[in-house]
Amino acid sequence: MATSGLDKLLTWVLLIAVVAAIGVVFYLTQVPPREEPFTEFYLLGNDGIAEDYFYDLRVGRGEPVIMGITNHEGGPTPYVVEVFAATETINNATNRSQVVSMTRLGTVPIELSNGQTYEQPYQVVINERGPNKLEFLLFKADAVPPESVSGADRVKAAYRNVNLWIAVH
Repeated sequence: MATSGLDKLLTWVLLIAVVAAIGVVFYLTQVPPREEPFTEFYLLGNDGIAEDYFYDLRVGRGEPVIMGITNHEGGPTPYVVEVFAATETINNATNRSQVVSMTRLGTVPIELSNGQTYEQPYQVVINERGPNKLEFLLFKADAVPPESVSGADRVKAAYRNVNLWIAVH
């Protein structure tokens, strides 16, 4: 049976498609996927797991919480963590919390290499009644806002943030 020109053309197209598919599969298996840079920021309870946080504080008496940061930014990154005791209320109309006041409890500078994790206890001491939330704000060191940025605007400016609702007696 004689082979037509169309059959030869289709055979070559099929052969080229198979070779291209093999090339694409090889490329996808050999080139590592590009990840978007990010930073993990979290709090752990006393047992080193994400539970059993304190929620009841005595004025002037410290309680530890483990603060964790893991750098996946692709290179060394300097960070600044700011810890605040905040008083917030719930706006019933919007069902959202509103910052009434924030008092800085401390600032922790940290520099991490890519892939490095920082997990250290942070001793929380509040010296007055009233605050009902702890705000942990993570900034990249080159993006810390000026002191004039405060309250909810400072929380929004943070690269990452975590919080704990508390009662201070």
